[in-house]
Amino acid sequence: MKKKISYILTLLVLVVFASSCYDDKGNYDYVEISKVTTTGLEESYSKIAFQDVLHIEPTVTSDRAGDEFEYLWTLNLTKGSGTTSQIIKIELDTIGYERVLDFPVNVNQGYYDLTLRITNKGNGMDVYHVMSLSVITKFSEGFYLLKDMGNSTDIDLHMWDNSKITDILQKKDGEALPASPVSLGIDPVYCFIDESTGKYVITKALTICTDNDVRIINMEDMSTVYTHNTMFHSGVAPEEKPYYVWRNMYGVGYISDQGAYFSAQAATEQLLGAGKFGFPAMVNDEEDSKPNKNGGVFMGFYYFYFDELKDRFLYLDFNGGLSALLNNVKDSQEEEKYVPNGIKHKLKAFVRNYVGNVNTGFALFEDADVTGKHYLYNMVLDDAPYNPIRKVTEIASTSKLNTATLYASNELTAKVIYFVNNNKLYMYDTELNTEEELQPQDFATGEEITYISNRYWMWTDDKEHNFDYLVIATHKAGKYKVYLYEVLGGKAYGKPKYVFEGDGKVVKMQYVSPKMSMKSLDYFPGSF
Repeated sequence: MKKKISYILTLLVLVVFASSCYDDKGNYDYVEISKVTTTGLEESYSKIAFQDVLHIEPTVTSDRAGDEFEYLWTLNLTKGSGTTSQIIKIELDTIGYERVLDFPVNVNQGYYDLTLRITNKGNGMDVYHVMSLSVITKFSEGFYLLKDMGNSTDIDLHMWDNSKITDILQKKDGEALPASPVSLGIDPVYCFIDESTGKYVITKALTICTDNDVRIINMEDMSTVYTHNTMFHSGVAPEEKPYYVWRNMYGVGYISDQGAYFSAQAATEQLLGAGKFGFPAMVNDEEDSKPNKNGGVFMGFYYFYFDELKDRFLYLDFNGGLSALLNNVKDSQEEEKYVPNGIKHKLKAFVRNYVGNVNTGFALFEDADVTGKHYLYNMVLDDAPYNPIRKVTEIASTSKLNTATLYASNELTAKVIYFVNNNKLYMYDTELNTEEELQPQDFATGEEITYISNRYWMWTDDKEHNFDYLVIATHKAGKYKVYLYEVLGGKAYGKPKYVFEGDGKVVKMQYVSPKMSMKSLDYFPGSF
C-alpha cells in the first residue's frame, strides 16, 4: 500500500516539473469590453412623407477613454405597413453612416423599423437600437366630411389642431363630382394594381358613392384609383345606383341597387388583389338581390342588408358568399313568430349597436298597409345563419319616430336610436320604448340638421386620439357646422369638443387614423 502511494506521488511531481518546463507561446492579450451608452433617441417618430426631414442627434459615450465608433442607420418596412414589400420580401435600406441622421422622408406612408447600429472600432462589438417610424401624409389623419355642394359632391378634411383642407376633389381634379353624395367609407388596407408599374399597391382608401358614380381614392395623395366606369373586371359598368363601398374582413364590399359585390383581398394575410369587382353575388349561388338603400350592418365577418326583391335579410360573408337567414333560431327546428324572410313592410332604417360586445341590429319598418305605423326589429347578428330577430315592437302612435327624417344609432354605450323630427333631435330608448328631445349645449338653433351619427375610434394603441362622439351637422345659408360631443348615457355631454365649419352641406363623416389596420376593424364604425 505504501509503495502504491509513493508511486502516485512520484508521478504528480513529474507532471508538475514537466509543465513548468513547457514554454506557453499562446496570446493572452485580452480585449476589454467597454460599456457604451446612447442617449437622445425616442422609441418612435412620426413624419410627413415627401415633406419632413427626420433629424436625430444621439449622444454616444463609452466608459473607456479613446473608444471610436462607426454608425449605420437602416430603414425597413414593418409587417402590415402600407405596401407589399413586407409580404414579398423585407428590404433593408441604408439611410445614413454618421452619428447625426438627417433623412429626407421621401418614402411612401406606412410603418417602418428604424435601426441604429453602433460599432466599437476597438473591439468590433455592436450595439443596436430599434425604433419605429410612422410615415404619414397630410391626408393620413383627421375627420373627413362628405358634403353636398348643390348637385355636386366634395370633401373637406378637419384635423386635431383645427387646421383644415377644403374642397379636396375640386383642388385635386379641377372639379367636384357632378352628382349628389350618398356615402363615405374607408378601407385601411386597400390593395390595387398600379397600371403604370404593374405592381401591387396597398394603401388607405377613401370611398365615395354619389347618385351615379363611385370614387375609390388613394389617401396617400388623394389620387383616384377607380371610378364606377373603371372598377369592374369586365370593363363595363352596370346601370345602377351606388350605395356604399367598405372593407370586409377578407375583401372589399360594394352594394348598389343591383346587388352586393365582393373583391377578395387581405394584404396582411398575404392575399393580394386588384381591388376590382366582378358580377354581383348570388343568394345561394342562384338568386339576385336588390339591397335597400337605408343602411346596413357590418360586424367583422358579415355585412347584413335587406333585400327588396324577396323581402328578406341577407348577409355577405367574409369570403363574398351571399346567403339568406333561416327562420329558426340556433338549437331549434321550430319556426319563430317573427322571421327574417317575407317581411312585407318598408325598411326605413337599419343601424348597428355594440353595447356589451353584442352585435345588435335595429331595423325600423313602416307598415306595408298603414302609412305612419312602424315596427322596430331588435336583431342579434352573431349567430348567422340562424334567425336573428329577438323582439319586434310596435312604435306608439304618438311617437315622433313615426315621422322622423334622419336616423342613427349609438353604437357603443347605449341602446338608443337618434332621429330628427321637424328639425329637432330626439333619442329613442329601444329597451324602455321611450323618447326624449335632446338639447345639446351650445348647439345652434334655427339651422337645418343634415346629419347625425355616432363616430368613434377606440384603438388602444392610439389612446391620445381615442374618442366616442355624437356628431350633429347643420346647414344654413350655404355653410355647415359640425358639432362633436362626448357621450354620457347616450346623450351629448357638456360643450362640444370640436365645431367644424365650412362651405356646403355635410351629409356623412368618417375619421381616419394612420394606425388603422385590419386588426382595428372593430374599433371604428363600419356604418355609412
